[in-house]
Amino acid sequence: MHHRSSCNLTALLYLEFFSLTVSSNLSCVDPDHFHDHTIWTQQEQVNHLFCPLDNQSLQLLQSTSNFSIQWSKNCHLLNFTALSHLHSTLQNTTTYLTFEHANASDAGNYTCTLYLNDQRNSSFTVRLVMADICSVLPRFLYPSSNLTLQRDLGSQFTLNCTVQLPYTKSCDFGLHWMKDDQLLDNETYAASTHWFNDNKSEIFISSTLDMNVTTDEIYGAFACLVRNSTAVFTLQKSAETAGHLGAVLAALFTVALLLLMAVMYVKCRLNVLLWYRNRHGEVEINDGKLYDAYVSYSNSTDDRKFVNFIVKPQLENRHGYKIFLDDKDILPNSEPSADLIMNVSRCRRLIVVLSNAYLEQEWCNNNFREGLWRLLELSRRPIFIVFESQYREIAHPAINLLKQQKSTVTLLMWRAGSMAPSSDFWKELCLALPRKVSYQGLRGDPQTSFQEDKDPMLILNSNYLDFRGDSHPEGDSGGRGSIFKGAPPPPMSGPDGPPLGALEEIQLGENQRSEIDISDLGSRNYGARTDFYCLVTEDDI
Repeated sequence: MHHRSSCNLTALLYLEFFSLTVSSNLSCVDPDHFHDHTIWTQQEQVNHLFCPLDNQSLQLLQSTSNFSIQWSKNCHLLNFTALSHLHSTLQNTTTYLTFEHANASDAGNYTCTLYLNDQRNSSFTVRLVMADICSVLPRFLYPSSNLTLQRDLGSQFTLNCTVQLPYTKSCDFGLHWMKDDQLLDNETYAASTHWFNDNKSEIFISSTLDMNVTTDEIYGAFACLVRNSTAVFTLQKSAETAGHLGAVLAALFTVALLLLMAVMYVKCRLNVLLWYRNRHGEVEINDGKLYDAYVSYSNSTDDRKFVNFIVKPQLENRHGYKIFLDDKDILPNSEPSADLIMNVSRCRRLIVVLSNAYLEQEWCNNNFREGLWRLLELSRRPIFIVFESQYREIAHPAINLLKQQKSTVTLLMWRAGSMAPSSDFWKELCLALPRKVSYQGLRGDPQTSFQEDKDPMLILNSNYLDFRGDSHPEGDSGGRGSIFKGAPPPPMSGPDGPPLGALEEIQLGENQRSEIDISDLGSRNYGARTDFYCLVTEDDI
């Protein structure tokens, strides 16, 4: 424990406590209770040295009255007399030594030993150091380290030097400026001010040096000198503009590169994310699900057109996803129906077309928050599509809730330019959907060849039942037709070989998509089979 002097102490005490290694010949010294104390010889006549008792010792003294404290110097018991300049004082649980006119001979190790019931309890040692306060080195507040300045010819510069020192009237506090180790005339070049702390135990001195750079001789090293301590300012000539040309060009190139990278990130971010997802993303084809997405929408004219003629063709025909459509209320009475649970369990994602008509459903108006939790239980990170034309007009609380839940749901905005296949809307939607793995189709699948979209197992007199042998073991002899039309055109034969359609697949390029017949999109039933059938003959029927 460290005590500062009481209010009647007029001398300035600088106390620094730290652990020290004590020589083994001091038998009364406890290395665990060893401190330092400094008395400045240039201060007032009276100084105090407190016994640094710890908390445990203080508690013992407060709980008993049968104790005593003895002082010793360098392990020799001190004898106090009326004529001595050293006195011991004990007030309650505080004990200290008083020095009158302290001198260099008072330096040494002072030990206060605590006795309880005439038994030695503990000891505390303070190493007293006598020092000249006028020799204390200043603390440079500014500059904290040496500085280098660059100025042009004809310019003006100002140097500021601020120091902190312990204050006593008998010491010198002069601050001087030097140029190349030569003292400058402070009255001509410098202006100084000083101030004190609250109890006037410290003085702060600040000096400014103002000069004009008129000639090359002004350049050099300027020093702020206080008590043989200096802070150095190095004044240099500014480099020519040509010398900085390389750095300027490099900085401009770096800025341009950063701007280009920022633009590329904004423009190509979704493409890069899609490329990375398609190469390294999780594959979900072995999860036993039949569909990639369950699309829930309202049974309104606009929503039906949007889903059947925009969303479904784009996802199925362009990106190869398999979609399950449902225009019924998915949460009647705010509870998922059995059909919903079964259908959603067969789909990897849930897409909700959140239009004005959809928000009129009962579960959206009454308790959308609870309904959202139900959907989160059925599908991971459901996808909500809102329309920009309606988005600003919608004041429904569901929109604010979805904004707050962006970490658990995906909220997509359909804008005026989203119709383009390369728009950001489709890229963001594909990122939210499972990774799609492309496989090369098998040739001559007898289950689907020449049967349009009908199931051959439900067709009487099917061509598949008239099969009379496979002349091509590696594939059937028919070419795979368009996925949107009926039977393919007759195969074209080469001059000296088999039909060309038997050797290569017909692939549709980007320039051929306008020829595809999409008049029946949305009218087909792509739902999963729920009936059971078997092979029968005409006689059985």
